Amino acid sequence: MRKRMTRYLASWGMVALLAACGGGGGGGGSGLSLSSGGSGKPEVAAAKTLGTADARNGSYRVYAANGTQQQLSVDFDAGSYTMTDNLGAAESGTFAEDFTEPGTYVFASGRITTAANTSRFRVTTDTIVGAFPFQTAYSSPAAYAAQPFVAARDFVTTAALIDGTYNRFSVTRSPGGVQDSTILSMRLSGSGTVLEFCNDSIIYKIDLCPAASKRTYAVTPGVDNAWVATNVANSSDVANFRVARIGGQNVYLGGGVSVSPAQQFMRIGLPESSSWPTTRGIGSSTTGSWGTNLISTTSSVRTSTGTDDTFGTLTMPVDSTAYTNQPLGIRGVNFTGASKYFAMQAGELSVLVGARNNTATQGYIQLNLIDTGATPDARNGRYKVYATNGSRQTLALNLDSKRYEMTDAAGTVASGSFAEDTAEPGSFIFASSRITSAANTARFRFTTDTVVGAFPFAVAQVTPESYAVRPFVASRALVKTQSALDGTYNRLGINMTATGGDSSITQIQIANGGTVLYLCNDNVIYRIDNCPSASVLTYTVSAGTTVDTWRIVNVANPSDNGTFAVARVGSENIYLSAGNVASTPPRSVFRIGLPERATWPTVIARGSATSGGWGSTGLDASYYTRTQTLPDGTSATLAATLGSMGTNGPLNMRAATFIGPNYHFASQSSKLFAMVGSRNPATAGTMEIDLID
Repeated sequence: MRKRMTRYLASWGMVALLAACGGGGGGGGSGLSLSSGGSGKPEVAAAKTLGTADARNGSYRVYAANGTQQQLSVDFDAGSYTMTDNLGAAESGTFAEDFTEPGTYVFASGRITTAANTSRFRVTTDTIVGAFPFQTAYSSPAAYAAQPFVAARDFVTTAALIDGTYNRFSVTRSPGGVQDSTILSMRLSGSGTVLEFCNDSIIYKIDLCPAASKRTYAVTPGVDNAWVATNVANSSDVANFRVARIGGQNVYLGGGVSVSPAQQFMRIGLPESSSWPTTRGIGSSTTGSWGTNLISTTSSVRTSTGTDDTFGTLTMPVDSTAYTNQPLGIRGVNFTGASKYFAMQAGELSVLVGARNNTATQGYIQLNLIDTGATPDARNGRYKVYATNGSRQTLALNLDSKRYEMTDAAGTVASGSFAEDTAEPGSFIFASSRITSAANTARFRFTTDTVVGAFPFAVAQVTPESYAVRPFVASRALVKTQSALDGTYNRLGINMTATGGDSSITQIQIANGGTVLYLCNDNVIYRIDNCPSASVLTYTVSAGTTVDTWRIVNVANPSDNGTFAVARVGSENIYLSAGNVASTPPRSVFRIGLPERATWPTVIARGSATSGGWGSTGLDASYYTRTQTLPDGTSATLAATLGSMGTNGPLNMRAATFIGPNYHFASQSSKLFAMVGSRNPATAGTMEIDLID
């Protein structure tokens, strides 16, 4: 911990494919970029009364995790803001409420260049807690990153009212990217005239602090609602701080620049308390993530989205009680693991900070505003869509308000409501002006971190644009570790031009720690280990343009390349790819690969087909049956016999024989069923994707 407090020298600003080629279906591939974001139209705040300005409008003093004090002016009526930094430079823009997380507002800023915009904020009385793209400490030229902040406008100005015992977390930034943390107890007393803190490597209660470790400061009023603390043993050791009122409690706030040693620091102190309730906070961390933190006496569960647009959950143990000498309001987090933290909470704030001298976490801070409202549906959020019209899109869902947004690669948003299908519990019906058919077959179902359904997408390669209900798979659990890609997949695909379609049926293998992909490109559907050597195509696999996409390039023909993703659906990997191929004529492609396995259980599955139909499919060892409703409002029943692919074929693939020349090929995982038409003109380019009950 720091030996002495440093002089606060900060100045104030003014207010103011896709698949590769497929065996049995032709080659080629390309990829599309995925974009994400979280904003909707600015909404009128609940605090606003008709004809009056929103009570939350105004100016707030910002304490930022990059170690600066800034000024934030917000106008909820106009949905606009200005952030003025400690040097007087202003960044202005707009903000809008994220409909998937009501009460969270998203900053729009030209500084944000990451895959996901995690610069957001939430509001309570006279306080804003969030993240903003502040300048990274000591960066030259200036670089920006989403960093947490607390902004307040109600400060204690009566000396006697700042008295109290506080737990104080600090983070520091030094030149060269060095950062550190400090965790200690402190006390303000004597009617606001004395500050004491315990500067020791052990985190003591202030009353138990060894005399040699206690630092004492005289406190006097400063300017602009600040207080000045001067070390009684060293008058050159001076610090400024404020005490904000947040949620009816005092919160100690400090921040600024130290010259010797060169540091930028942020300090936050919450009242010491023996109370440790289970709380759900929403906020940001210094890694740039935005999400929730559910903390109790036993665990901390962080569910968040990173700036790389990946979603994840991290569960860590919490010390059930404080150590004997430690303040009751500080708990250790994950002290049995490599990444160690401390937590504190009080009133409307919860804070996590990295342990000092723990290289994995020192300098980390997470600031959350506690949400006391009803817990939102855990399925709310954003999912990356792979659609059978050959597009990659983003689906945003709010199960509480029953609203959705489907955003394509060009940024075009289709939005509306959805409702649960009372005739099929667990299915939800999209409402969309794109649907003009007699029956609305656009629906979706859930499994963990996955949505499977059908939506009125633009018909592939058709001009002028028209729409038709087509199946999709959407995930927020895409694999971003290359070695985790390994596996053997039964890959079914369709290729679409403006005038027709084709199919691709093959088995692929990703091996060698996710660095190589082998594909059996043969008119016979072989298991990859039985594929004739002349028919095996070899691709290198490398990182794609986003952290959860992967690039494949044919070793023998580099023009044959593409992009794919692997989603975790249930406990299994699912291969997904969609995109456009610049061929003659141009075509759109979609691929889905289900893991190879020996079992073929009896299941019921529900989902959509490229015919636009939505229905229920039953499978057993030898039979397929499906009952579906088509867009024209008619019902249809389909039936087929299922046969194995022979001794050389994939184990988890079946040939489906319908009446007439209608042959299909099917595969299933523990959660998904997929079937594609054979390359016969009567069935080529058709596909069904269902979620297994």
